[in-house]
Amino acid sequence: MLNYTLPPPPLATRLALVILVALLTLGGCSTVTLAYNQADFLVKAYAKDYLDLEPGQVAGWEPLLTQELARHRAEELPHLAAYVDQALRASRLGLDEGSMTCLLASSRDLYQRQARYAVTLVTPLLAGLSPAQIKRLDQRFQEEAEEDLAELAEGGGTAERQRRTRRLVDTIEDWTGHLASGQEALVAEAMARMPETRRLYLDYRGQQRGNLITLLEAKAGEARISAFLTDWLVDWRGMPPALEQARGAMDRTVTALFIRLVASLDQTQRDRLDKRLRDLRDDLMELQRQPRMATLAC
Repeated sequence: MLNYTLPPPPLATRLALVILVALLTLGGCSTVTLAYNQADFLVKAYAKDYLDLEPGQVAGWEPLLTQELARHRAEELPHLAAYVDQALRASRLGLDEGSMTCLLASSRDLYQRQARYAVTLVTPLLAGLSPAQIKRLDQRFQEEAEEDLAELAEGGGTAERQRRTRRLVDTIEDWTGHLASGQEALVAEAMARMPETRRLYLDYRGQQRGNLITLLEAKAGEARISAFLTDWLVDWRGMPPALEQARGAMDRTVTALFIRLVASLDQTQRDRLDKRLRDLRDDLMELQRQPRMATLAC
């Protein structure tokens, strides 16, 4: 819900974020439990489709996937449960700058933790791609870039802001129920103040994807591929200065938005948000073999 600053996840992070997104967007114990317990199927199906893998490549990768998902259950569910509990306590007390700063820092830490799993999972798959598979991956990257640029050009910056606003409203309403017109206006005002970084991000992503294809064509080993992906997707090294600088403005804007928005919730919205967070926290605890919540940095 609060991981607003991150760009749409590239190939590697999508693999592990399949798990995170399922947990943080689906409601109801049975749904969350089912999604997590089927994570091996979801991640495997996504990787197979995106990379056009052969059955033998998938079979050789399955032991690593099983190992990493078991490690994720043991090591990451306590962090996810603690984050949701942190959000629950903050929403009950009322958000302020201090609690929002803590939630944003925790959400970035969660992202980076999931991204490290993604790099571990995707590296051997990328290193084992055939020349034909690398060519198809490059074509897929180019097709996605063309689609994204066409969407960005459609209607100009105004249309992009409207799409961004609609996506955020839909996300918030999943947690709170229907927003009143005044609450939607708060979201629209905040999105209008957000820095325009979409084109910068698409250019940066295109450059990094090109660098990845070059590595794969050169038959770089797993160590080089892993280091490249970690710098790019986990630690965000080499990000253009304009994108890096925009993060501060985004933080300030979204902090002000959520403080005002949570303060504006009526009792029905508060009850829904409270129940969604409580249920999700409890589900994340029940999914653990030895239930616990990690200690967060703040």
